[in-house]
Amino acid sequence: MSIGFWQIGILLLLLGPSFISLILSLILIKKKNYKKLPLNKIYAGFWHRLLAYIIDFIILVVVYFVLGMIPVIGWIIGIFFGWLYFAIQHSSTKKSTIGMRALDITIVDENHNKIGFWRATANYFIVAISIVFIFIGLLMIAFTSRKQGFHNIITRTIHLKDK
Repeated sequence: MSIGFWQIGILLLLLGPSFISLILSLILIKKKNYKKLPLNKIYAGFWHRLLAYIIDFIILVVVYFVLGMIPVIGWIIGIFFGWLYFAIQHSSTKKSTIGMRALDITIVDENHNKIGFWRATANYFIVAISIVFIFIGLLMIAFTSRKQGFHNIITRTIHLKDK
């Protein structure tokens, strides 16, 4: 079976923002040395982050269900809601989503500062690349020294948890 024009178009539409985010992150984010971890913090590991994501996923499912009942406009809003849910909350002063707050996890840059909206956006879209490649980019969280997934390494972010 050959790949048709429409399949390539859909693939580009779905993964286009992810690859654009990947390229812009590699070009625009300055590489700095990672700051030493404070004594009262640890890197948030795979299971903590997965549980936080499950909480966020439940919230998103409820919102998507409600938006799905509104024809056309609800669907359009739903497309952007997931991205804005993560990007706005990650770049807020709380530095975390609702699920992350439930587990005392924050997302910060390499100097433990709040990340900006565009870095949070890149982080969100690059997750798709991690998922496409058999979740390897997400499984990296369990095995890297700073508990970073592929998207975190590219956007130079870390997840910290209170001890």
